[in-house]
Amino acid sequence: MYARLKRLLTPPFILLAAFLLWFWEWLWEPLERLMARIGQWPVLHQLEAWIARAPRYLALVCFFIPGAVLLPFKLAGVYFIAHGAPVLGIVTFLAAKVVGTALVARIFSLTKPQLLEIGWFARLYWRITAFRDRVFTALHAHPLYQRVHGTLLALRARLRQVRRGMAYHLRRRWRAVMRHVRRGRG
Repeated sequence: MYARLKRLLTPPFILLAAFLLWFWEWLWEPLERLMARIGQWPVLHQLEAWIARAPRYLALVCFFIPGAVLLPFKLAGVYFIAHGAPVLGIVTFLAAKVVGTALVARIFSLTKPQLLEIGWFARLYWRITAFRDRVFTALHAHPLYQRVHGTLLALRARLRQVRRGMAYHLRRRWRAVMRHVRRGRG
């Protein structure tokens, strides 16, 4: 019975873990880079410099602010879903989640040294990191994950080709329009 239940429940949990891993690898780091570029804007650059110099407990408060600020938007998404607007609810919730993840990733990269000076935070961080690494290692070795990962990589490569093709097409069309405009003026 136990083996049968395990066989039945393992694939959905592996898919869930694969999604979480995809989120971690393909969204966290790109969002962090995006926020770093946005953080170069003069006003935000000053704010980031202030956050990076903040004492450890103020850094901890800064780390938790995005979650607190975006919680009402996530709750609004759940409210929309519960009251018959599932698309609006899902879009609201996911937008709040992505924005929150981007902000948390950036603030964490700015405040990590200060946060790791707090004993309980450092212990929690290293435990979560070790757990995540164990899960990722086991997940990477699983055949179902390897198939899903291969499919996602192929999809990503195909999307990149489509974007390149569209950019090439748009450049050609733009040049043709500009040639036409120049001929009309000449």
